[in-house]
Amino acid sequence: MKLLKLTAVSVTVALILTGCGAGNSSNSGGAAQPSNEPVAKIEHMHGLTYSSDGSSLYIATHEGLLNSKDGKSWNRVGENLDLMGFNVMPDGTMITSGHPGKGVRMPNPLGFMSSKDSGKTWKALSMDGKIDFHILVPNQKQPNIIYGLNQMGEGKYGAGIYKSTDGGSKWEQIKPQGLPNDLHKVITFISMPDNPDQLLAGVDEAGILASQDGGKTWKLQDDKALLTALQVIPGTDQLIGYVIASNKQGIMVSKDKGKTWDKLGLDLGNDAVAYITVNPKDTNQIVAASYENSVYETRDGGKTWIPLMEKGSAKQ
Repeated sequence: MKLLKLTAVSVTVALILTGCGAGNSSNSGGAAQPSNEPVAKIEHMHGLTYSSDGSSLYIATHEGLLNSKDGKSWNRVGENLDLMGFNVMPDGTMITSGHPGKGVRMPNPLGFMSSKDSGKTWKALSMDGKIDFHILVPNQKQPNIIYGLNQMGEGKYGAGIYKSTDGGSKWEQIKPQGLPNDLHKVITFISMPDNPDQLLAGVDEAGILASQDGGKTWKLQDDKALLTALQVIPGTDQLIGYVIASNKQGIMVSKDKGKTWDKLGLDLGNDAVAYITVNPKDTNQIVAASYENSVYETRDGGKTWIPLMEKGSAKQ
């Protein structure tokens, strides 16, 4: 049985992904927002991560980076940027792509940028004015190897998978065989920590696909399940993701590179997890953000979950 278009979740995912790809020809966002300003409501989440010391949470949004110490109160960090492909390297360096917000003098699109001060300032490293990566994936054991997904365009800087082996200064364009022509259907992917050429992806209307050659060719691994969020558990070779299958869904862990999954919990019904992060200092502490802008936390490895945010509004 082919999966997707199984549930309302896939429709929600498709609509959100389509929306994220729109309007890339001009500066994004509304009026510039001052740094450190408290934020009461969050919309358009584009990424989620713990700090490298596990003390803070960061959410990338359409209007910049947000930080919280407790998951309840959130403050803006840095400039008004539409952060796409947001991720964090093992040493805590943040990486992103996207677009400048109103009043921000930066190339559009932003290309590949990094921050060594937790998002207060960003340095353009490459591809500025050329590419908007919607997914950026550093390998956890060889972090100089980074994959980027550009979902739109043609030619030299067109749609495809891009690979860097020097931390994002130079990129090789890869034309993937076996993925859909419309790369917006690639929802999430990771690079296996023990072999950076092994990639695993969740692909709408297809299922779970795997590559053994750095993204050049892809084969179907599971057509009865879909991944909407995927990460490597810090310090391990295990994967954690949100899996939607015909008979179960929720946050699950895989110890065999995504072939089988053990459920931890958090079945969101017609919603789904878009981003997931594991505390590098305590892997029992996991935070997940959904497509409907709700955020959930567990401190016991997934046995119990509490809401930190419901549809963009923080729980007090």
